Amino acid sequence: MIELRKITRDNIDEVIALEVEENQKEFILKTTNLRCFADAHMLNTDGIPASPLAIYANDTMVGFLMYIYDTLDHESFENELFYGKKSYFIWHNMIDKSYQGKGYGKLAFEKMLTEIENMPYGEAEFVTLFYHTSNVKAKTLYASFGFVDTGIIQDNSMLAIKNLNGEITESLVE
Repeated sequence: MIELRKITRDNIDEVIALEVEENQKEFILKTTNLRCFADAHMLNTDGIPASPLAIYANDTMVGFLMYIYDTLDHESFENELFYGKKSYFIWHNMIDKSYQGKGYGKLAFEKMLTEIENMPYGEAEFVTLFYHTSNVKAKTLYASFGFVDTGIIQDNSMLAIKNLNGEITESLVE
């Protein structure tokens, strides 16, 4: 059973100790779990809701994810249909190298999307995320949940988007 749990003083050290495989480190670059947790604190302080969560499988921590609620107003989005719209942005998603290949990532991602669909911080039309352009596994996972590539690439990462209102997402990126 997969659970998403809040990070507390009792489990923060475990979150920080989670690691990906050596050949996956290029996919996360400076986005360590500790950095994400610090970013979440600063975002929350600035009024941008951030949810850093530990992923547990049968009471064993296996990964970490984080999503935020914000407006899609980056200058690179100005000519896009989704510019200026509210979105849940998936900031980080990782499974520890010891637990990869067991389906935990897909189950945790599904659980996170279900949580997002309940719109805990407010109404939004979209869920967005970036993934490293050479991370074929991530692209395949996200596509299986209805995310489509926008063609917007920043720092070797592709922006992918999914409609939350049930409309066809592909129409956003044509």
